[in-house]
Amino acid sequence: MLSKSINILREYSAFLLLGTAVALLWANLDFQGYHDFAEHAIFSSEFLSHSAGTPLEINFHFVINDIFMVLFFGIAMKEVSESFLPGGALSSLNKAAMPAIATLGGVLGPIGLFFILLKTLGVPAGIEGFGKAWAIPTATDIAYCWLFAGLILGRKHPGVTFLLVLAVLDDLIGMGIIAVFYTDKVHPEWLLLVLLAIIIVETMRRLRIKSFWPYIIIGAPLAWLGLHKTGVHSALALVPIIPFMPHAVRDSGMFQTSSDGHHSHDTMNSFEHYFKPIVDLGLFGFGLANAGVVLGVESFTGSPTWIILLSLLVGKTVGIYLFSVIGSLLGLKLPEGMKMKHQLVIGMLAGIGFTVALFVTSVVVKTNPAWPKSVGDMLKLGALLSFSAGPIAYVLAKIIKVKRIDE
Repeated sequence: MLSKSINILREYSAFLLLGTAVALLWANLDFQGYHDFAEHAIFSSEFLSHSAGTPLEINFHFVINDIFMVLFFGIAMKEVSESFLPGGALSSLNKAAMPAIATLGGVLGPIGLFFILLKTLGVPAGIEGFGKAWAIPTATDIAYCWLFAGLILGRKHPGVTFLLVLAVLDDLIGMGIIAVFYTDKVHPEWLLLVLLAIIIVETMRRLRIKSFWPYIIIGAPLAWLGLHKTGVHSALALVPIIPFMPHAVRDSGMFQTSSDGHHSHDTMNSFEHYFKPIVDLGLFGFGLANAGVVLGVESFTGSPTWIILLSLLVGKTVGIYLFSVIGSLLGLKLPEGMKMKHQLVIGMLAGIGFTVALFVTSVVVKTNPAWPKSVGDMLKLGALLSFSAGPIAYVLAKIIKVKRIDE
């Protein structure tokens, strides 16, 4: 009974919501206590520091964002890797073309609107270089997209898979953006460790090592250290490792089990089957570490909040829909059973930035230490409020008469 209850909570991403609620409540009742909890140094490390003579403080926030999120992005990368297999959503040019162009719209739309709103609304005095926050609204929360898509379209609707592919590709682009645009000082010599990790895991694959543990225990720490010392965000450590794991012959679908209710037993699927429950539960910690926003008048009325929120809600919807129209004019096809009105709903759902937007926000704020704390609060609030895209999409689907497909 307990296991069944936990699985239901996992399915509805309740642990992330609970962690977010606890963080919001704690930060608004006792911000200093919340801050001390999240930022208190557990220990310091000279070796992991990027600056000589300045030890890196390992705190709860670091453990969640730089270590736990390795698994989060690893599972996302697993889905991307499998989608290129036969039967996968990206297994051919015809299949990949429309999701790819829609994803492009879902990235460029928010960026374009971000700078339009920045020019129109401006930002409070004293905030220098706010344009560096442009990457935040490019993010899409995979878990909540999947949740709301199932509720609105039905689990068997082709739009659900289309949206998941779009969300995963979107976050893959987001990983690249973090690596390229939010790395201040690059020490490329440390990338040799990442290369070594890839060579080792590819050797293990050729030796037909099926257990995922050697890939995780050996490959991930080497890649993590290499990326961290290079200056690239270490949460991406499994991104170069996962594609080299042994995998199934065909893709069974995103986040899917086989028809008898069991998962495939290849290395990639076993990795996901083992770690996804841990990630689902651990998202409580992510919400707790990142969602501590002080909900004052400034947070709700500040232009940064609304620039991020509108860029996500409107920028995603318009960008995905417009680029899908362009794709159709170029002769590209939506999956059977989908029409352009579905793209409006999908575009709105993709505006749920939430988890990934909070993650990108933490990276952006960290790379701009001169910003007042209130800027981080406004950016985070914009990301949190993007959860409203789910209910808005539900109402939109009713208005334009989008039907559920459950069989």
